[in-house]
Amino acid sequence: MVVKVIPEHRDKLGRLLKVGDCVAYPSSNSLIIGTVKKLTPKMVSVAMVSSKYKWTQKKYPADLVLLEGPEVTMYLLKESAK
Repeated sequence: MVVKVIPEHRDKLGRLLKVGDCVAYPSSNSLIIGTVKKLTPKMVSVAMVSSKYKWTQKKYPADLVLLEGPEVTMYLLKESAK
């Protein structure tokens, strides 16, 4: 029997990342707000929150910053209503 091990990744500030967490990450010349969709052994798959498309990007954990607090909740509610 094969046991599936979930990789443990930490953001730029050393906080543990989980699937579903809200993160900020660089893309080209801007800062994007997204959610963690999948953890791979080496990288983290993230999807942009305000995009109508459902594709994901793979980023190194050191390129991500975990976002928390009521401001993030309000942003997610506002962008999901569009």
